[in-house]
Amino acid sequence: MTAYPDSADAIIKAEEVAVMKSRQGYKGYVIVARSHELKDGGFSAELSVEEHEADGFMETEFYMPEIFPTQESAIEAAIQAGRQKIDAGFERGRAVVNG
Repeated sequence: MTAYPDSADAIIKAEEVAVMKSRQGYKGYVIVARSHELKDGGFSAELSVEEHEADGFMETEFYMPEIFPTQESAIEAAIQAGRQKIDAGFERGRAVVNG
């Protein structure tokens, strides 16, 4: 069996290009928004809300089921969802489907 390390590197680099990440502070929290290009078209979005303390931080993740037309719209929607979660209060320390 022959290994093709160059093709594996190319796949990893291509995946990195298709992911966009944005961090934004809001009311003492950090919202980390991520968007991924979908192979069938459009972009998915997910976010996490980080609470930083002196001894570390807690991260709560949210997955958004919508498909967005652009990477920028996916990131903006994730940041807005993060702000809404912080404003409304949220159950900390779990992965949650945003619905």
